[in-house]
Amino acid sequence: MGLFLAGCTLEEGNPDLAGSWTCTETSEIFVKSTKGTSVYTVTLQRDAANFDKYYIDNFYKLGNGVRVAVIKSGYLIDLPKQSLDGFVFEGSGEVNETFNIIQLYYTADDGGGVVDHVTAEYAR
Repeated sequence: MGLFLAGCTLEEGNPDLAGSWTCTETSEIFVKSTKGTSVYTVTLQRDAANFDKYYIDNFYKLGNGVRVAVIKSGYLIDLPKQSLDGFVFEGSGEVNETFNIIQLYYTADDGGGVVDHVTAEYAR
């Protein structure tokens, strides 16, 4: 009996979110210091082994090469607790039905008693 391997294909309704996104971010701390929102580019990269896992590069505008991991389940996004560049991030979000808008709600804890509450919208 032979072994048959099929190529990996994305399921309909589960498109790849990888690529460049425009982030419009508001936060309690950042807004106070700049009197506005921050708009910048992030890049999502899909994990090669787990199609539900993505890495967000330039997260919280910390720079290219600085990234967090998120898990997508249907339309829901989970940002599990993780340390990155002196902050502890944790949150959740959702992607819209056409998979071109991602809303994230998370906290950024600097470990020194300052916790920033952040809302970010990614669009493409």
